[in-house]
Amino acid sequence: MNWIKKWMFCLLPFMLTLTTGFGQKTADTVVNYLGTGEIITINKLEYKLSWSAHPVDNYYKQEYIPVSEKPDQYKNMVLVEFLLIDTPAKNIVNLKAIEIVTRKKTDAVANFMLRQKPETGEYLLDFILSAGSGDKVSVVELNAYRYKNYTDKAGHKGVLLFALSRRAYGDDVMPFLKNLNNERHNITKDITKVDFPEVAVK
Repeated sequence: MNWIKKWMFCLLPFMLTLTTGFGQKTADTVVNYLGTGEIITINKLEYKLSWSAHPVDNYYKQEYIPVSEKPDQYKNMVLVEFLLIDTPAKNIVNLKAIEIVTRKKTDAVANFMLRQKPETGEYLLDFILSAGSGDKVSVVELNAYRYKNYTDKAGHKGVLLFALSRRAYGDDVMPFLKNLNNERHNITKDITKVDFPEVAVK
């Protein structure tokens, strides 16, 4: 277990910002740190770069949502994240899984499924989270995270994340949960049909 404690300490800023937040985000100027396109299209839906962050030297995060949606009330979101670190992607995936297991103590909805493509070294982690007050769930969030080791053209090496996130709010929560198997199938199918974006760290 010592390696887990070591990696969680080293990656604490990354872990705290990796989970899609349930709070509001400010509309500051968006910087395209990763040199990706301003628009990413998945299943005929266009997602526009809406928010970005570079909270620590080795970590970059960018979020894309449809132009008709708002960051703090989105229903569909694409995430591209790059962690500059010399480690197999498997280690980052394991840490995320540990984070979700820990969350299960306070989030009865939280769970995950993990798959691997040995021929490419890619991992697919799909998981669901919820938030609310007391026993009432006011929002559920389903995520499909693809991870792989990546080196950009400038030689920056690290772990690249390409993800799709979907949410349901209020009265839509229970229908979403009742249809969870289909929702999971659809979100993983949509994200895996699209190639990882080409990243060039600025």
